Amino acid sequence: MRIFLLPVRLAVLAAAVTAIGAVGAANSGAPPTSGEEKVHRSSLTAKLTLLNGEERTVLLEGVGCTSSMCSRVTINSGKPGNSGRPSEAVARIWLDSISAIKDVSKDDALFVFRDGTQRRLSVVPLNRVLYIKSHRGGYQKIDLATVRSLEFITSTSK
Repeated sequence: MRIFLLPVRLAVLAAAVTAIGAVGAANSGAPPTSGEEKVHRSSLTAKLTLLNGEERTVLLEGVGCTSSMCSRVTINSGKPGNSGRPSEAVARIWLDSISAIKDVSKDDALFVFRDGTQRRLSVVPLNRVLYIKSHRGGYQKIDLATVRSLEFITSTSK
């Protein structure tokens, strides 16, 4: 009788591990899109200029940290100098409301908005990586610290 219990116990253990893994995988993705987020654009075309002078047109898919994308439509910012304190984020900025991100430093950046206003804001650590669509269908991750500017291109731009 004991001979048959070992395979049954192993099967139960394997099923439990599979179930726990499936639940964890289901909960590890991006949070569902809210109704408000659905009206804002993602996959934005932009001119990226790196600190080394390289320039190229890219498709910005979202922002996040080095391990995962956090948002396709917003970037969390704070007061200048608070980039190391994610709990002090003061604003959720819609990516499609930004005209450009310039003068990037280790602590903050100059945000130029489509309405012409400009504000120097920090970017919380969980939003300091740009997720750029690669030619192979995946993402290239670009740390904001390596960026000189990111200028969004709209269909009305010339």
